[in-house]
Amino acid sequence: MKKVQLFNWLLIAFVAIQFTSCENEPLEGVFPEDDDIINVEEGGFIATIDGSEFIAESASGIMSSENTLILTGVTSSGVTIILTAEQVAVGVFDITAGLGNLNSGIYSNDDNSPYISAGALGGSGSLYLSEIDEVGLTVSGTFSFTGVRLAFDDDGNPILDGDGNPVLDMVEITSGEFNKIAYVLDDTGGEIPIEDEFFAKVDGVGFVPESITTTLNEYAGIKVVKIVAVNAEGAIMRIDVPEELGIGTFDMEALSDGTKLISLYNSNTGGENLTSNPGTITITKFNTNTGIIEATFSFTATDPIDLDPTINEITEGSFAIDYISVPGETVSTFTAEVDGNFFNPDSITVSETSFNGVSRFSITVIQTDVGTGMNQTMGLFFPTNIEVGTYEMTNQLIDGTEVFAQYSPDFGNSVIFRSNPGILTIVDYDEEAGIIEGTFSFTAVDILNQDESIYEVTNGEFTLEL
Repeated sequence: MKKVQLFNWLLIAFVAIQFTSCENEPLEGVFPEDDDIINVEEGGFIATIDGSEFIAESASGIMSSENTLILTGVTSSGVTIILTAEQVAVGVFDITAGLGNLNSGIYSNDDNSPYISAGALGGSGSLYLSEIDEVGLTVSGTFSFTGVRLAFDDDGNPILDGDGNPVLDMVEITSGEFNKIAYVLDDTGGEIPIEDEFFAKVDGVGFVPESITTTLNEYAGIKVVKIVAVNAEGAIMRIDVPEELGIGTFDMEALSDGTKLISLYNSNTGGENLTSNPGTITITKFNTNTGIIEATFSFTATDPIDLDPTINEITEGSFAIDYISVPGETVSTFTAEVDGNFFNPDSITVSETSFNGVSRFSITVIQTDVGTGMNQTMGLFFPTNIEVGTYEMTNQLIDGTEVFAQYSPDFGNSVIFRSNPGILTIVDYDEEAGIIEGTFSFTAVDILNQDESIYEVTNGEFTLEL
């Protein structure tokens, strides 16, 4: 059993999509000695931010079951530093974000979007773990990183230089130290469980499960979600749902080779397994990226080989489940076409900002061409209280409620082109689970008329864990 929802690390969620296989091991080299580098007292977390002192009032860590460490230091005024490293051990780690892993450094002073050690934008970072006490559950080390973000004016528009190129804000975090910061072991990978829901009536009597188990199995190349609900009396209700079904209404089978849509009921009173004959299911949500299925169902439960004459009517069935079995398996995706060419980014950054008192999501993605070094970037921006529906895009912020997008064919060397016009459709937004899905398309133009190029962004789709 599992259900997952990402923690909001204050107001920041950083998501990096791993497109290439890589080993996140400590960097080789000569490591400094502990006595020479750790000068802060036990429990302390300090750094220098562009020459100014950063002293955390509180500092804590989480170590996931997959050995990913997240350290957070927060000052009394809410200024925050977050360090993330995968597969940790004593040694030096590259925390330059966007290198096919979750390693990163984030700095937030709450006056705009966070600074992130994004390599594609010129950011970088290094984390040295000098001690990991697996008995006392503390960690010590040093760090430094360069954080980057887009520069915006007071109206929320990107600031451009004299050549029409976007201006970047950069911050230097140096002399970072932390000494014996306590961390907790988190088997959910830093995520909050949410409960599956399942209900039905058996011959008019409510079937309320005490446990719900979901697994994803594969038979003959077909993936099937198996949902098993067991009530207090030990009665079992099971539904097998092939992943290929999708949304719609489907007839159930009475017999299955493991690849069919079928339901089963056993009252735990000594009888046979009774299967759906007939039966139907109506699936209203089925996302194989997030693992979320919502459906209603009913079936007549009979013995398919006629050994047991019992007949049970299963009615008013419904369930909402998440069958992703391991936290973090939800696949965050973002794709589009730019003038007919496939756009598949290397990294995604999701941050929460505020404009005119309105909380907003900023989704920024980067696709780097290794051969040319060009960084295509694309961004979607909309309020966090957005609802399922279709929205027309604007090309600038006015009061904070606007929806807009932007595109740059080579960030830092070209102007930023804004949506004019464009459409964003929110297909699903599960705030509790922290998952949002949508589609989009827009025409990208230079609203300052410095560049007459026009880009058509079409077939945009995204599924994101926030």
